[in-house]
Amino acid sequence: MRDSRDGTGVAGTGTASLDTCGFTIYHRFTMLRKGGWRVMTPILEPGRRYLTVGATVLVSLAAVACGSGSGSGGGSSNANCNTSEAAPGVTGSQITVGETLPLTTAGPSPQQTVDGSQAYYDMINAAGGVKGRKIKLIARDDQYNPSMALQQMRNLVQQDNIFVVAGGQGTPNFLAEAPFLNAQKVPAIAPYAPSSELGNMKYPYVYMTAVNYTTEFQIMTKYVLDNYSPKGFGLVGVQGNVGDDSKKGMQQAIGSSGKPLLYIPEQPGTPDLTPLATQLKSSGADWVFLIITPSDTGALLKAMQRIGYQPRLAAWAGMGDQTYIEQFGDLSQGMIVAQELALTDANDPDVQRYVQQFTKQTGRAPGGFNNSLGWSQAELVVKALRDAPALTRSCVLYSLNQVKDFKTGILPPITFGPTQRQGVNAAGLVQIQGTTVKQISPFHSV
Repeated sequence: MRDSRDGTGVAGTGTASLDTCGFTIYHRFTMLRKGGWRVMTPILEPGRRYLTVGATVLVSLAAVACGSGSGSGGGSSNANCNTSEAAPGVTGSQITVGETLPLTTAGPSPQQTVDGSQAYYDMINAAGGVKGRKIKLIARDDQYNPSMALQQMRNLVQQDNIFVVAGGQGTPNFLAEAPFLNAQKVPAIAPYAPSSELGNMKYPYVYMTAVNYTTEFQIMTKYVLDNYSPKGFGLVGVQGNVGDDSKKGMQQAIGSSGKPLLYIPEQPGTPDLTPLATQLKSSGADWVFLIITPSDTGALLKAMQRIGYQPRLAAWAGMGDQTYIEQFGDLSQGMIVAQELALTDANDPDVQRYVQQFTKQTGRAPGGFNNSLGWSQAELVVKALRDAPALTRSCVLYSLNQVKDFKTGILPPITFGPTQRQGVNAAGLVQIQGTTVKQISPFHSV
């Protein structure tokens, strides 16, 4: 059988799902090693491997192969996969995908994410692309502004004619885009927008691989409560959903302990953060949690230093990126950082495979969180395209709904389903030590 949008046999395109992994569940969960990763307070850690049941993979590939379109273009369907519908962004030689990121207002980190994705697409394109087509990535600058983000996403869909949204970065900006993508029925694959508003059937076209900030900050706060004796907490977060979700997670962890929590919403790009630093110092908080842009984080830490305020620090996952540490590591020693991705120095063959591939493709080692994020986003996009019975949006949705325990070596295993849009729900913790980060708590879920 052949796909009318693909000159190759469909069954022959599914081998990409035979990927290896850089995460595992401890061996005591033997039933999970056979049945896949489930939320049972599992603990995942870099440096170990899953056992993959080959028969399960073969069954999945067979399911994908079923329902492939015929060369007549008459239009067959399989679980709502319409092989003959219009496919914007797909030509005989190219698949155009797109994303928005704050490329000019959040420091160098978002560009590092684009670079990570582009490196993976370059590697795939050099090997022949997907179904004989090269992947073209268009990244538009949304300036971390919701209204600008929506306009840029409209441009991507209506002017650039992208096929799918491939990654992206920034929660407030993507939340502004999600209703439009829902209305246009455009799949959004692995946007980095860790919000409680996403990862559910409110937005069925959005497939999340980033654990939301409520879970992330609950895990970090619980760790501090269990391992230190904090007198009080401060939280500075981007105003709106980002800060609200983080505050909720901290409150859930604090519970009835009676520890005070001062929450200060922050407008990204605030020119002078000294008033915020002074407010935190006046509260008496000896632990300050941060979820603001890397450049604003550095500016706030400098303001805190100027007024002689030196609390212990904890922050969202992006602060573990090498670009941030190179700029502000001297102000961030001992900072506890949420871990969403495997460390690139993990003694695991799948993690090292990623490092070797990235280095070969770019001529340098990956720079940490953002390079790894972009690479993993692109890897899931390519899997969805390869496994789709045809290159139509409905068939990509069908393909994503079949993803089960997909292992990138960077993220914990990813699982979606017809009504499951949160593919990952686990996080670990690392600490900034010197010029790098070290893991202090393995991956686990709430």
